[in-house]
Amino acid sequence: MDISTIKNFTHKAKDYTAFYNETGEPRVNVEGVVQIADVDGETLSSFGGGGGVGGGNNTYSNASGDFVATITNATKNITITGLPFTLEEINVMAGTILKIDASGNISKIELVNGQVSVAGGVITLGEADDFVTGDKVLVTLIGPDKAYDVGIDNQLVSVQNPDYAHYTDVEHIIDESNLGLDGTHDGGDSAALFTDTSETYTAEDVAEGYTIYNVTDGSDAVIDADTLSGLAGDGGAGSPTADDIDHAALANGTDDDWDDDDVASIPQVKRFEIPMDSYKHMSIDVLLDSQDEHNSCYCKLYATNDENADTTDDIYWKDISTDVFGGAQLEADGIGDAARAVTQGIYFIDTSQIALKYMIKIVAECDNGTQNNEFDIRIKKGY
Repeated sequence: MDISTIKNFTHKAKDYTAFYNETGEPRVNVEGVVQIADVDGETLSSFGGGGGVGGGNNTYSNASGDFVATITNATKNITITGLPFTLEEINVMAGTILKIDASGNISKIELVNGQVSVAGGVITLGEADDFVTGDKVLVTLIGPDKAYDVGIDNQLVSVQNPDYAHYTDVEHIIDESNLGLDGTHDGGDSAALFTDTSETYTAEDVAEGYTIYNVTDGSDAVIDADTLSGLAGDGGAGSPTADDIDHAALANGTDDDWDDDDVASIPQVKRFEIPMDSYKHMSIDVLLDSQDEHNSCYCKLYATNDENADTTDDIYWKDISTDVFGGAQLEADGIGDAARAVTQGIYFIDTSQIALKYMIKIVAECDNGTQNNEFDIRIKKGY
């Protein structure tokens, strides 16, 4: 049984119960065991260990979602699951347990010394009443500091966006060889329109703005390109009809017209889209090899913030080749050099540039109908 008493010290009594500090002020000196009681005279066996709202970093509560506390009806047992540490009696004794019955009444379960046991995550309260249907418990436990590594004496930190997440592995996006298209004219005598009724020509495959060669006559011409990158739709591949390629008048040959059965060597284009969400920088490793004097290789770079841009044509893309490559395009011009040409280098977008996506475009020309070329391009993106 706990006994509570309230006494007032008289001035004279202080001489027998107090000592004096260096300034002569009396201080009460109490020897023996001191117990703290609440206003109802109930002895407080625990201060809750931070069980109130906003407890410390070592406070765990089912109300905070740190674990799940499940009572077993007709027993004195509470099963604790989801703790990040092994539960022991000491963790319970330093905490508090409140019971809420079906009527909403709240009572504190006394954690009596020697009457609390823990085994396999189950707390048994020896002095408590058995739980009944409708009872709920609010359990506060004291455990090891959350997110703390005792071994290295450091707080543990989880980085949601680590540096490595802002970089990609090297991507080998282009590995192409022997690009080029062949065709046979069957549209009658024509100086500025190649026609092959067995084929369909579009800007997705035909490189507008590059040279088509009449292999039979040894003449050539530049294919017309749509103004404003195709927005006007006024020339090039598939113009005036799907089996046509519109171009400037042929030149350099003995017969500057297309005749039926003349063989064409048509420049081919391929485009490769590079998504750039969450990335600002990129390096581009380029190798262009014409292989001989009858082939030429070209490479251009575009960017856009327009989601409508795709790899079917140049519409909605903006040419940034000069900004990154230092010129209108990279080229290995075997035809122009009259010899095999090789161009290689690595190019950096190393100032912060925010774009929805980039596009690398490669083009192959051939003047004799025997395509012999190589394109090898790798990229690496970073934040």
